[in-house]
Amino acid sequence: MSAWTRQRLEQMIADGVEEGLSLDYKRAAALIRTEGRQHVEITKDVSAMANSAGGVLIYGIAEPEDRAKRHLPDRLDPLLRSGISKEWLDQIIQTIQPRIEGVVIHPVTIDEQAGTVCYVVEIPQSHTAHQARDHVYYKRYNFNVLPMDDYEVRDVMNRKSNPKIRAAIFVNKETDNLLRVGAILVRLKNVGRVLARHVMVDIEIPVDMGGVFVPDLNGNVSLQQNGEGYFYSIRIFPEAGHTPIFPGSHLVLRHTIRNGSSLQFGDVERLVSTCHVRLTVFADEMQPLKAKLEIAPVLAGWTPVESQPPA
Repeated sequence: MSAWTRQRLEQMIADGVEEGLSLDYKRAAALIRTEGRQHVEITKDVSAMANSAGGVLIYGIAEPEDRAKRHLPDRLDPLLRSGISKEWLDQIIQTIQPRIEGVVIHPVTIDEQAGTVCYVVEIPQSHTAHQARDHVYYKRYNFNVLPMDDYEVRDVMNRKSNPKIRAAIFVNKETDNLLRVGAILVRLKNVGRVLARHVMVDIEIPVDMGGVFVPDLNGNVSLQQNGEGYFYSIRIFPEAGHTPIFPGSHLVLRHTIRNGSSLQFGDVERLVSTCHVRLTVFADEMQPLKAKLEIAPVLAGWTPVESQPPA
């Protein structure tokens, strides 16, 4: 039995559940039964979800007219089931090439007498890339549906053969106050279906963050310079003899910061606008995961590393 009900949709509206990478609201007009462009838009939205992280499309919820409140649910905007059927919507979705396996369409009755429904479309993350009806590959990026770059298409097509790693970083500068020792921590989680046998992380840390970064058994350090100033280039490896990162499991890499730090909060505020932490994650044949992060959140706690296109 579907867990999707009118009450659940109304609660999402009341709670102001915002759209994001894995959730998108669509007005009833998005399913107007016309040929051509309307069909393309449906296949764009569904294929973009499958090519990204998977997620949920809800047809029949309107967003506010106020642009300042975009991406928030405003009210139910249901469709006549007699005009737009589940079978018709499924036929449009199945024109995506190649066909997406595992898509589930839930008709949610809004008014039984009036025959109105909302359609909740659950879309799994796929392990290959899918084309919309306009022969373009799309992805979801924040709230938008955008064409994919060539390297992104190849990355998605390699999901079956390469590991898929998600990363987060935390520069904890006070792991031992007495010894004035801290650590760079990088958490790697394998969210794909393939073993990650070999991993490595390259990090660039601004010198002005304070602390002394020294070589240890699991990494090496060099002092370099870029347009933002001097930085420590640090390469971190797993400990010798580590096991592969199995699907669904994670590994935390650590590099020691010695001699403490005199960095104060005001210094962090100054650095936010001028310096960044840069990170590159390597895992077997996976497309390297690269990101440029602001300093303040990295010092405050675990900060996700979102993939960014190559320069």
